[in-house]
Amino acid sequence: MGEPSIPLITVGIVVLNRDWIIAKVLNSILSQTYPHEKIFILIVDGGSVDRTVEAAKRVLEASDFNGFEIIVRKCSIPEGRNICIENMRGSMLLFWDSDVIMKPNAIEELVNTIESEKADIVTGETFFVFTDSLSKVEDKFFLETSPQTHYESCIKHVPAVMMGDTLIRREIFNQVRFDPDLTLYEDMDFSVKAREKGFKMVKNTMVKAFDINIVNKKYSDIFADMPIKESIKGIRKKSRVKVLSLDFSVDLKKMAEYFLKNKRYLFYLSYLPMFLLSIYAFSKNSLLFLVFPAFLIFYLLYQLTYRGIKRGLKVFVKSFLVGFPISLLMVYYFLKYSLKK
Repeated sequence: MGEPSIPLITVGIVVLNRDWIIAKVLNSILSQTYPHEKIFILIVDGGSVDRTVEAAKRVLEASDFNGFEIIVRKCSIPEGRNICIENMRGSMLLFWDSDVIMKPNAIEELVNTIESEKADIVTGETFFVFTDSLSKVEDKFFLETSPQTHYESCIKHVPAVMMGDTLIRREIFNQVRFDPDLTLYEDMDFSVKAREKGFKMVKNTMVKAFDINIVNKKYSDIFADMPIKESIKGIRKKSRVKVLSLDFSVDLKKMAEYFLKNKRYLFYLSYLPMFLLSIYAFSKNSLLFLVFPAFLIFYLLYQLTYRGIKRGLKVFVKSFLVGFPISLLMVYYFLKYSLKK
């Protein structure tokens, strides 16, 4: 019998304004031990205004991959991921984020895992690296990993995955796609839906992915910078997937643990009792009606001081339009799925 065939895979990269790192990302893929003639590179650029496309072409034209394609189309992240699905080649699609670097054996390990575990989705362990300069990210940093452990102890069944370093079988895409309404958590939503349809999902913690973040400004905050319209979009779906991605099942204990760990949601929830207290106090001619207005003034001043006028005002408004409703909806879904048990 001959050796088992090596599957052709597509590495899908959704990118926007990444000329500062795209060459390093592609060189990380070039360093992979997986046969390059079995790797097709697909880049979806959402409309970069820098030289991302030019930098990518420069590397890929000199590469030895099976081929490459760069699609430039105005799109959101979930829309870009769906474009990758529609244009993939081979039997598997590896979503590789545009600021992620992995060790040379990453693709080989992911493919071996998906086959040996008979899994449908496999992801690695992601580490977030924050620096003010890419030049400070030394190559030796990526060689520093946890001590080698037995393969069996590195494989974990997980309820949901992110998509920065995730390999997916083609068959899943016949049933699941990314929801364009989700400006955040589109990856968790996709994986929860796949799990609900019975697809097997695992993590191999031997696969190390390093997500590089350049922190070069004081107000580096996705939540603060995202337009209010985009933040509100799909808020019910975001609340549901935040709950379902926590574990294979949820209960009231997990709800308490989650809110205690993520206290900002408790903060948003406090709006309701304080508002009701102020209304009641006002009806009784009590000075306690000033509690809620005073609380809001303090919170607004804090945000203005910490984030500046523009971002501070935006975050303050979002706390009512996004933070409060998503917190209430999460309580609803926690209760809903807990009672189902």
